[in-house]
Amino acid sequence: MSVKPVDLNELRGRHDNLYETVVAISKKAKEIHEEERAELEEKLLPYKEMIRNPVSESESDKVFPEQVAISLEFESRQKTAQRAINQFLQKQYDYTLEEKGEQVKAQDDENNEADGD
Repeated sequence: MSVKPVDLNELRGRHDNLYETVVAISKKAKEIHEEERAELEEKLLPYKEMIRNPVSESESDKVFPEQVAISLEFESRQKTAQRAINQFLQKQYDYTLEEKGEQVKAQDDENNEADGD
């Protein structure tokens, strides 16, 4: 697995506090990961049902080629952390601090435009 360096000055460009930016990006990466995981589970559900309720005994141990292809397609995708960084740098989302200043909340640009901001 290769490591792609990130220019921290570029991340710091939109907000002064680098730590807050990294936290916001990590939360976005987690959100992307959860969405992908739900999508993967949905696509693999028919195959799980076939394995749980096999028509014959030989089918219970069978690995379906479609199942493998779906898994490989998801594994070949760009890592969620890198996608979250790229989206941040492309200004697809931003974050604001809550009143207490302790937590960071990610906001999609589409939501800001709909609100008239």
